[in-house]
Amino acid sequence: MGMTKETVIDKKGRIVISKEVRDELGLKEGTRIRLHIESDKLIIEKSVSPEEFTNKMRGFIKKGSKVPVSDPIDLKQIWK
Repeated sequence: MGMTKETVIDKKGRIVISKEVRDELGLKEGTRIRLHIESDKLIIEKSVSPEEFTNKMRGFIKKGSKVPVSDPIDLKQIWK
């Protein structure tokens, strides 16, 4: 299911992400990532562009649903 890899922080504070992990996550040069700190954990995740978010959410709420139709970008702002 998951993958665990170990790496080293260099003297400039950079973390090298192995090719295997980059390939698994589709990380390429210039990919934006987000860093989250939870207790003693550093969580790294790919940032989602507004376009990607909108595309993933398209069709999530169907016409006629009791849930009010919302702009996906407005929903994303709630999560920041």
